Amino acid sequence: MHASTRRAVVAFAASAALLGLTTPSASAGVQAPWTVTPSGPYTSTAAGPSLNVPNATLTCAANTVSGSLASSTTNQIGTTALSGVSGCSFLGMGFTLSTMSTPWKVNATSISGSIVTANVSGIAVKITGTGCTATIAGTAHGTYNNSTKLFQFTGSGTDLKVTSANCLGLINTGDVAQYVASYRLGVVIS
Repeated sequence: MHASTRRAVVAFAASAALLGLTTPSASAGVQAPWTVTPSGPYTSTAAGPSLNVPNATLTCAANTVSGSLASSTTNQIGTTALSGVSGCSFLGMGFTLSTMSTPWKVNATSISGSIVTANVSGIAVKITGTGCTATIAGTAHGTYNNSTKLFQFTGSGTDLKVTSANCLGLINTGDVAQYVASYRLGVVIS
């Protein structure tokens, strides 16, 4: 390529970037700012949530989360914390689930139609039962449906992991944990 042609191509690329004509990378995934209507505190209960690891499934009759959601110029649109858990079992044995740090961050990352791709980051919980203790930390992924007003943790992603475990070899350090649950939030995120 001649030097003058090369300069013209570089100049055009720089101009296009300044004018916003370049295509954003698919990995960017940033949609901020976000509008949450109405903003404010919430409490929601999921019936039958489950936490799946490769060798076992932990289930609860219900758990409750509470926090606050608000419009934001970043992808963090709110906070949440586990505020109540009931009827949890693992292979027929009862266990308790307690938080190790709060609040957790509620993040929206992209939107397509009425579906918002979202996650909750900063999760840190401890599982305690007969002959079994484990800690789980990271990010749980899901979607929020503006039509049904449901935040659904889909069990996707590999960012929620067992960080320590002493659990008869059924839960092991490094296991990917997949959280599946639905919470009604009653807001519109756009």
